[in-house]
Amino acid sequence: MKSLPRLVVAAVLLAASAAGRAQTIADLPDDKFKSLVEKAALYAKALGAARTVQKSYDRYAAWVDIKTGPTGKERSIDGVPDIGALQEITDAAAKGPGMWPPLGGVDGMAQKLAQATTALAPLVKDASAYYAQRQYKNDGAKRGQELHGQMLPLFEQFFSAELALRREFSAVFEDIERRYLAQVDKEHGKNYEWHLRSFLLAAKTLADLLPNHADAAMIEGARFRARFANLQAASTLFTQYCVEHPAEVQKAVVAEGKKDGAADLGRPLQPGHVANER
Repeated sequence: MKSLPRLVVAAVLLAASAAGRAQTIADLPDDKFKSLVEKAALYAKALGAARTVQKSYDRYAAWVDIKTGPTGKERSIDGVPDIGALQEITDAAAKGPGMWPPLGGVDGMAQKLAQATTALAPLVKDASAYYAQRQYKNDGAKRGQELHGQMLPLFEQFFSAELALRREFSAVFEDIERRYLAQVDKEHGKNYEWHLRSFLLAAKTLADLLPNHADAAMIEGARFRARFANLQAASTLFTQYCVEHPAEVQKAVVAEGKKDGAADLGRPLQPGHVANER
């Protein structure tokens, strides 16, 4: 019998692995699921902190020629914002791998991201001070060229580690969110909370495909179109539900206004908690 192509076999194995992981998370006892959520929250904070590096790089790339480095004669020299210690990334690498459950790919990528951060942060700090003090005017941007040559490969290393962690973690996050959706559906039906979380999950899976810095690779078209279609479908259902249930929507909006709802939308519900109950 003719064997299947390697790519087909790999795709089947990957799909089976994802299905098995989702099934496992869906069946976890509440205490184990809570442990998973706590670990996931740690990694989510690390990924949030990584945006600081993206913003610093993008501001730097906005005025300097990335290929040749600074000359000191640019029309506008906007420097390099310091990224600080990024303690959330350090904490995730130090604590996350020892927390239950072991997540081989995620745990390993979190440690690589911390290593990249440790190497990059001191150079960005030096570069930030160099430009803030306008030292490039005294040395003809010689030190700026040195820093550029040192920072660029470390920026690339950081972004590669961040992207790998984000993609590894995204699959776990999606399975967690789907368990919450199933919980909401079981206890309250497909109510406002269900549609809101479904829409946010679809939006997040699409956002995960977006470049993580100015010079990142192009988005894969087929994956983007599929996830955009999912977001459109979730948006249509959410909008329709809001039109058909105005009283429930108003109640939910009022409830959100009484707490810090903006921060809450970006993280999973705590186990056993379902907002906006009927």
